[in-house]
Formats: sequence, structure tokens, C-alpha cells
Amino acid sequence: MPRSSTATVSLHPDHASEHPVDLCHVFDSCTESDRLSWDLLRETVAEAQRQHAHEIHIEPDEDCWRLRYRSPFNFTEIRLETVAQYQSCLTLLESYLWDSTHSDLPKRGWFGFIVQSTEQLLQFDVVPSARGYTYLITFLQPLKTPPPRLDELAMTRTQQTKIREFLSQPSGMMLIASDVTHARARTARALAQELVAPDKKIICVDSPGHPLLPRTTQLAMDTPPTTQQVQNWTAMCRLGCDAIIACQTLDDGLIPELSRIATEHTFVVQSVRVKTAADAIARLVSLGVRSEAIARSLSAVVVLRQAQCVCQYCRENQIPNDAGTEWLAEYSPIKPNNINDWLRHRMRASFSHGSGCNRCNHTGMGKALEIYDIVPIDDAVKDALYDSDIRYALTLLQEQTTLPSQLLKLAQEGIITLAEAIRLAPIKSSKA
Repeated sequence: MPRSSTATVSLHPDHASEHPVDLCHVFDSCTESDRLSWDLLRETVAEAQRQHAHEIHIEPDEDCWRLRYRSPFNFTEIRLETVAQYQSCLTLLESYLWDSTHSDLPKRGWFGFIVQSTEQLLQFDVVPSARGYTYLITFLQPLKTPPPRLDELAMTRTQQTKIREFLSQPSGMMLIASDVTHARARTARALAQELVAPDKKIICVDSPGHPLLPRTTQLAMDTPPTTQQVQNWTAMCRLGCDAIIACQTLDDGLIPELSRIATEHTFVVQSVRVKTAADAIARLVSLGVRSEAIARSLSAVVVLRQAQCVCQYCRENQIPNDAGTEWLAEYSPIKPNNINDWLRHRMRASFSHGSGCNRCNHTGMGKALEIYDIVPIDDAVKDALYDSDIRYALTLLQEQTTLPSQLLKLAQEGIITLAEAIRLAPIKSSKA
């Protein structure tokens, strides 16, 4: 396979390109000596997927390298005493992405690679550090699988109906809050497709290598964006459009402008890297968006969290410990004069955990499960924002979340552990 530099972008010069290098079939044409390196890369990304990790960090230390997998659930580390094989692997990957592997500047590129029989788009960052180059491989999205539509997301019919009601508004804003980058992007792309209509012009900003969406005007923007990308984005927003979809978290300086546009004649869907609806509002305020503007434009916050299920092959019954009992007392309290209903409710519950087996690599954990929480901005929250009482508005939003009740049901059915429910929705007394 010929080497190419077309998929690369330096984070400093303004010559970005959004076309990934196709390495999905690199095994068909590589030499025998290179095959060992590609096998190591394949093994590394496959292990990341088994751990539901969305980032692979490879960092040099004083006397070793550290291979770290980051997922929404944990952050695991492997100490690499012998680094020559990994060094060869990363140098080979760089040679396919850049004309020169020697640079004192950070570099970013995109490439397609087969991960457990799926052609996956990956992002590759190389940044100089005091001990040498540090590397980051980030999972983006499958190359061949089309972006899901709204009906294919893990939403209930009631939640889908609410989303469609908000999207039918001629102007306003909806925030997508999640701590997982590719999950936010996938949701935003589904909403973009829901907005498509013959009488609407849709503008969509996405990460480089994004999938093509029908009947939308798309623009690739890196993080941080180049000067040219910002200029193109600003000019595109001024062309006149019915909806603007930001599939990724934009640069801090661009978000206030979108909030202003949402108060006019455009519906805006903005991705925000936070975990709760209250944090999303706080994020807008911290970026200089006036609380009155938020009250006028914001319709709802779509919160997306990922929970780790119990392994179905080694699942066992579990009695709640002190932390679990405290969490149940917070979110499933005993109602006055209703002890019999409470006891029947508890008797039907079947809390579980995984004891560990070969199928789950002795972790006790199974697949990842997405949970959506649609939090509308009601009149009480808007009144608080109009009065600039931001603290009270955030308190109201925290009370409106349905996430604890959804987690309670999943824990009672033995789908997730009580510990996982506590991680995703800690009790109020435990919150900072």
C-alpha cells in the first residue's frame, strides 16, 4: 500500500485534510517483517474494544512505557518493559500517515483499520513530551455502518416523541450531554437526519472522517479548529439555514455564537462534554452565555450515559451492602403508611453481580448499555434563569432527572450492579 500524507493535520499549521488513510487491507500487501507490527496494532485495538475503551494511551516513562485503556467505566494500565515491538509498530503507522516521522510539533491523523471484523475509523495523535513521544489512539465510528436514525437509538418511544416535539420548533437549542465523544456524535447525527426535510437547509459540523449524511451541508472541523475551519464555519452559518448541528464539542469561542443564532430563526443542536443537564447549563454560563439567552433559546438537554451490564454467564444474586442500602433509601425510600407495597417491591428485586468467568475475562462485566435522559427546560427553570438565579435553576434540573429511576429498575432486574447505579447517579449527600 502506498504511503500518503493526505490524512494528516498538524495542530499548528492551517493545512488540515479530512480524508483518512485506508489501512483496512494493509495485511494483504505488507511485508512479512511489517506483519508483526500490524498484528500488534490489531491485538492492541481489539483489547481496547473488549474493555469498551474509547481511547488507547501509550506513554513513555523513566524505565518503561505505559499502555493505558480508558473507557467510561475504568482506566486500566499495562506496564511495558520491552518497548521495541511497540516502537516499531507506532513508527510504521506514522510512516503511512506522514511523509516524515520526525517533528517537534504535535501531529494528528486518521486511518481506517479492521477491529474485530469491523472496519473502524481511528484517530492517531503524536505529541512530544519530556521523555519522548506520547501517543493516543481514539475510536471514532465504523466506516461502513451508516449512522443510526432516531428510531435506532436506545430511547423509549416516549423519549423519541419528546425529541421530535423539540425538533419541530422553528428556533431554539438542544444540548447533547455525554462524557463519551463518539456517543455524542452518534446521537447528533441521528437528530440531524430527523431534521432533514425538502423545505429545510441543514448545516452539520463534524469531526474529520465523518460519515456523509443525506441532504445536509457538512463541514469537517478538528479540535482545536484551524483558522480556515473557523472562517468556513462562520461563513456557512451566515448563509441562512433552518438548523445547525454540532456533532462534536466546538471550540469555546464558537459556542456563544451558536447560542445567539438559536434565539433567531434557527434550531441548534450542540454537543457538550459534561455528564448532567445541570453541568450543561453551567458550562454555557462559564463560556459567557447570559442566563437570559439560555432561558430564551434552550428547549432540553439530552443526557447520554453508558452503563456496564453484569456478565450474563456468571451472574449471581447479591445482597445490597451499606452503600447500596443507602442509595436505595435515597431513590427508593419507604413511603409513609405504605410498608407492604415497599416490601413487595423489594421482594421482586433481584440484585446481581458477576463472579467472573472466562467469557468476561474474569471481570464479571458484560456489554455496555446506553441510557438516555431527556431533561426539558420547563417554566420554573426558565424563570430562575431570567432572574439570574443560576444556582436555583441548576437545583431544579438536578431534581428533574430520570436517570436514578432508570438505574433503579435496571439494578432491580439484575442487569447492572448497584455499584454501577451508584457510580452513574451518586446520592445527593455524596455529590461535591
